Amino acid sequence: MEPRMRPNNFSKDSTGLKIEELALQKVCEKIPTPFYIYSEANLVETASAYLQNSNANDLICYSVKANGNINLLKILANLGMGFDVVSVGELKRALKAGAKAKKIVFSGVGKSKSDLKFAAEQDIYSINIESAHEVELIKNLKESPRVSLRINPDMAANTHPYIETGKSDCKFGISEAEALEIAKTYSSSEINLVGISAHIGSQITDTELFFELAEKLQALAEQIKKLGHNVDHIDVGGGLAIDYQLENQYDPAQLVKELKEKITGYDLLMEPGRSIVAQSGAVVTSVITEKTNGQRDFLVVDVGMNDLMRPALYSARHTIEEIQDSNAESKNFEVVGPVCETADSFGQNHNLNAKTGDQLIIYSTGAYGSSMGSNYNSRPKPAEILVSKDSFKVIRKAESFEDLIRLEEI
Repeated sequence: MEPRMRPNNFSKDSTGLKIEELALQKVCEKIPTPFYIYSEANLVETASAYLQNSNANDLICYSVKANGNINLLKILANLGMGFDVVSVGELKRALKAGAKAKKIVFSGVGKSKSDLKFAAEQDIYSINIESAHEVELIKNLKESPRVSLRINPDMAANTHPYIETGKSDCKFGISEAEALEIAKTYSSSEINLVGISAHIGSQITDTELFFELAEKLQALAEQIKKLGHNVDHIDVGGGLAIDYQLENQYDPAQLVKELKEKITGYDLLMEPGRSIVAQSGAVVTSVITEKTNGQRDFLVVDVGMNDLMRPALYSARHTIEEIQDSNAESKNFEVVGPVCETADSFGQNHNLNAKTGDQLIIYSTGAYGSSMGSNYNSRPKPAEILVSKDSFKVIRKAESFEDLIRLEEI
């Protein structure tokens, strides 16, 4: 059974499944599975949707944690995007990819003194402060970096609890009351307070939540400006959903347009990640074997939970499709990996006609796929491939066993 939809730039014709103008079978003949594969056209389209209704003073910052491959970051930097980073490593990645420091914001609940010093030395757009402790660290730096207060607005995002970040008992941000106290305690000569920020979670399907958040942040910004601070932007975070079942589409361009209408007197800053890169990427895997245990039919594939953690971590379900037509009987399979964990499963009731040796594609894995990968079970990380029209290139080599033990003393 074919999925009702595929991501943009993925298609199927008489020659088989294609990404842009390239037959996936040709890639499978040259690159051992499993591997990640990305559509450059899809990435450009989704990023451009965010940019088209923003102006020169606004900043759309791609969230690097979603996928930090430097080759993908270069594409986004060339489009004029900014970057949201949550570690010094991600900050260095963005700079390596050619990002302008003035287009980078640094978030994260546990930034150390050395982290803050490094970010300040780069003269980035803003450091998002998440505690009074960070204010003290920043106040004592030689530099006077632009800083924003990340607010915990106590708003439910109605999403998976692991990716809900804006409720009062989450670890992120500070309360509005604490933000006001910081603004009263420290003068504009002590801290360069220029923004109000928040992020309420991921996979948000109700865009009214963004508008409610923007209204709340703007009201707080007005109070803080009256205390003598030059607040110039409001950051509503990221979190716009994608549909992993490929049935619904969400519109970043319309979201930005409506936010611009609601936020007055301030530049807009956003930090999307998943909604830019998720559907540009997919995992290609081969069927190792078929087996039946009890009443359940399994397809055992060569990609594992160490390569794609989302199903095991979030009970997430990705659409799976055959790459080539097969004469196998169509069945409802549970698709599972080779990792020694029962949780190493990509879900039950995938209707597939596939047999040993066939290849499958797991869609919408461009975000939090490769970036959350590990070497569990001493499994090397797979290659990453970028497709542009009818050609492809390796943008991250597959790891070898020697790569796994390179830093171990023997």
